[in-house]
Amino acid sequence: MGANSALIFGIIINVAILLVFFRFLMQLAAVSPYNPVVLSTAKATKIVDMFSRIFPTVGKGRVNTAALILLVVLYILKMFGVMHLSGASVNSPVHLIIMTFVTMIQDLIRFCRYLIFASIILSWVVMFSQSRSPYIEVVQELAEPLLAPFRRILPNMGMIDLSPIVAIFALLLAETIMKEVAIVLLTGL
Repeated sequence: MGANSALIFGIIINVAILLVFFRFLMQLAAVSPYNPVVLSTAKATKIVDMFSRIFPTVGKGRVNTAALILLVVLYILKMFGVMHLSGASVNSPVHLIIMTFVTMIQDLIRFCRYLIFASIILSWVVMFSQSRSPYIEVVQELAEPLLAPFRRILPNMGMIDLSPIVAIFALLLAETIMKEVAIVLLTGL
């Protein structure tokens, strides 16, 4: 088994995690369900619909608990599979679960940072090209809930929007804190 099989397994499971995560975020951000990107993501993640029969959606239909539980299961499989295929041993189930949740939160923070960067770049693309695609709309609709709290607290500066910069700094701070928490949790076991 070895590093190559761990790499291939990691890539496959990361694609599955990304699709389910997109599905969860699109429903959470209330992205238009008629957008072609949302429709194709929903088709690619039909397994979430099967889990939805067991786990209901909450929060006025915006929090898909089935997708969230499937994400946790996929992350546990990823952590266990990569560790097993690379030859590392799992110390205990508690260690595996803590590593899974720490990795999930770190990936969420990293994804939000990339999403904000993408929305900045795509806003320039829209401004210069005067065209919008379904992909651009989805990225901007997903980034809006991240930027809205910062827009409320920052003063209005006309056409200059500093909320992405402040949001990125806040996410970098959260990522640093999460790394320290991870070190403390994992060395304590």
